[in-house]
Amino acid sequence: MASMRTALAFLQTGADATACVAAPLDPVLSPRDGSPAFFAPDFSLACERAWWFDTDATALHTLSKAEWAERFPIGTAGLITPSWGAPDERRFAEGFRTLTSRLEDGTLRKGVPITVMTASLAPEDAPALFAQLLSRVPVLPPNLYAYGFYRPTADTGTGSPEFLIGATPELLFEIEGGRRLSTMAVAGTRRSDAGLASLEESPKDRDEHQSVVDDLLAQVEAWGRPRASGTEVRVFGLLEHLAVDICLDATAPLDFETVARRLHPTPALGVYPRGAAGTEWLTGIDPGGDRKRFGAPFGLRWPWGGGRCVVAIRNLQYRDGQLEIWAGCGVVSQSRYPDEWQEVLDKMQAVRATWNV
Repeated sequence: MASMRTALAFLQTGADATACVAAPLDPVLSPRDGSPAFFAPDFSLACERAWWFDTDATALHTLSKAEWAERFPIGTAGLITPSWGAPDERRFAEGFRTLTSRLEDGTLRKGVPITVMTASLAPEDAPALFAQLLSRVPVLPPNLYAYGFYRPTADTGTGSPEFLIGATPELLFEIEGGRRLSTMAVAGTRRSDAGLASLEESPKDRDEHQSVVDDLLAQVEAWGRPRASGTEVRVFGLLEHLAVDICLDATAPLDFETVARRLHPTPALGVYPRGAAGTEWLTGIDPGGDRKRFGAPFGLRWPWGGGRCVVAIRNLQYRDGQLEIWAGCGVVSQSRYPDEWQEVLDKMQAVRATWNV
């Protein structure tokens, strides 16, 4: 197994390319010109120092799958298998209930209730588990973006390491050449092996997905005239979703953090329409900020200013002895509680299967 004595951050940047830095990561207010930087806020974007970068910019490397497998090999020791508790249905049910009342009175058209399942993990076992998870990055299903970070105990100051690792289907945005902006609307969920009617034939899923499309088109119009692809069903490992690609050529140079803050959270993880009522509901379903980085932006800004930012879902989070898997689902007026709860369970199972935990 790879040694986890130093901090590490990574983000998949291509089908066979993952950018990775293994060096001390210092939290800062904003990135330096000419330096690569990782953007890793929590969901609320309230973290004052949301940027991390290494003190030596040459430490950032782009690895192929073969190079990754060589650097982070599968260990020969026994695998760590966490003992998971049951998903917190009460948290999800309360979010569903409070959202339903807002859907009925027309305050909102869509929201995303969330829940969590947890497992205890001793801090001394966390480095080995993270190394175990890293070794799976080269064999992740196609169409997923791998991402994550690791902070050793020496850096956290809590007596425990901290990590996040995931494989998300959602690109929040990519900036190329300073002005070329790409994003994607992803919503609606089926197990890819379910053999059910197509997502495209489901009024509920089409409605849920269209809210994401409409919102993103409205948000990016601030920078230019967007172009959208047709809606299609795409397979992302064990799950499939409706997806639309959106791109534009901006009329002025784009700033990475400005784009992230404008687009986050899309209705895929937040609410539709945006506004004070939706923000109040989102705060109400997680008043203590327990979700941490679940659903938050996670990105890498290149030294020249462009970069890629994903939506941090389908992940495992670890801190202070607790390993967590969070999940949520889009709820609209046509939604039925049993179906939505099953979707959440399917997403949690997909995370466990993807990472072999």
